[in-house]
Amino acid sequence: MKEDISKQLVKFAYQTKYEDLPAEVVQYAKFLLLKTVSGILAGSIKPSGRIMADLIQAKGLPAESCVIGREFRTSLWEAVFLNSFFSHASELEDDRVDEKGGISWDIALIPLLLPLAEKYGIPGKKVIEALAVGLEVHVRTCQFNPGHLAQTVVPGAIGPAAGAAKAMGLSYEQLSNAMGLAMSAPPLWLGSYATDAHFFESSLSCMQGIMAAEMAQAGLTGNSDVATCLMQYLGTDRVDPDKLVEDLGKRWMFTEICIKKYPVCFTMHRPIDMVIDLKKRYDLSFDEVEAIEVHAQRSREEICNRPDPKNEGEIQFSFQHNLALAMLYGDIPMVHISPEGVDNPELKEARKKVVFVPAYGAKSTATPNAAYFAPAVTGSPMQDPACVVVKMKDGRVFKESRQVPIGHPKDPLKPEQIRALCDKFARGIQIRGDMAMVSEIVMSLEKQGSLTALMNALQGRG
Repeated sequence: MKEDISKQLVKFAYQTKYEDLPAEVVQYAKFLLLKTVSGILAGSIKPSGRIMADLIQAKGLPAESCVIGREFRTSLWEAVFLNSFFSHASELEDDRVDEKGGISWDIALIPLLLPLAEKYGIPGKKVIEALAVGLEVHVRTCQFNPGHLAQTVVPGAIGPAAGAAKAMGLSYEQLSNAMGLAMSAPPLWLGSYATDAHFFESSLSCMQGIMAAEMAQAGLTGNSDVATCLMQYLGTDRVDPDKLVEDLGKRWMFTEICIKKYPVCFTMHRPIDMVIDLKKRYDLSFDEVEAIEVHAQRSREEICNRPDPKNEGEIQFSFQHNLALAMLYGDIPMVHISPEGVDNPELKEARKKVVFVPAYGAKSTATPNAAYFAPAVTGSPMQDPACVVVKMKDGRVFKESRQVPIGHPKDPLKPEQIRALCDKFARGIQIRGDMAMVSEIVMSLEKQGSLTALMNALQGRG
């Protein structure tokens, strides 16, 4: 039965055509692509993005593919890797968190498909088809929680391989081999959060996807039995193989990916949403705030308890930094998610007002404050609510809880809001085109005979 399940995934990836995709699925795929492009551009000017680009450019590799946001071209595999690195360095990847805690994201595939389509002249309709199929395989195979291994996004390269193979028009057997060759991608270790290794790990999965597809095309083989692989790796008690194919082709799980609005860890998005809402609703001034408490539901959220961040990476994972920004500005300004934001005197002082309350979780010693919130016990980030309390110097107390972040399918962004986010994140980055042109091409992607115009527009110009 387990082998049949894996064959069902391969069959789905091979047989699904653009015409099989519901209109809302096509639309969501295009919005994810547009949003990811803006994240790649934002990451291309990050310090770690610049260093990585310099390392690859210095190798003088064949100029096969565009490096988004940069003025040089490089070989396909390295372009995939670098675009993927940028997309995560900005911390603007769009995430899906399964109710059991499995994590997947759109940066697994989009940074791969763009240079691949450019090199091989793949039309836009085929790109959408490969994007939907590859992300669906990715989300379904990553839905089981590897947190007991201190890992996440497992297995990360099967979906990228399926999407690449689909875009390249590989045979059924080749597609199956590509998924097998991508089976053992390096997982993401939770200890890498707030370091550049976090971006490196996800980029390796993306790169393995294109490598696996081209290896399979050349005749190399792999075992695509993902159900058995997952049960042996994570444990039979943690994996339900039937979930891999439940409602396959009917329920498009990748459309449950949540669009991120802030260039910081996804864990902080719900608390940020609430602080911004409270600030606007009650016209709160940061100077009048005594303390901002964030009540965590699970021990893993302690990763973002960083009252004194030492570098930009730690800023991206700091409740203290980002909730202070949210109350100060009613947003998370990109300029303050930077090396300059680390030692900014105003922000260093502002962080002191943000208090992390580890209310729930195996590692926590605090007891939930029943006066504010009922205890959460599931350990799932989308089943347990996020909670914040804002205490004012005059004695007023404002409290709020939120089940999902704004941008989640249960609280979706409007199309114009998504476009505004993309314009914001790409603002000031020098490319040959502009975001209006990029948006127009992406939103009419099914009519594009190739991605040449899009990639030319996204090429950096110094």
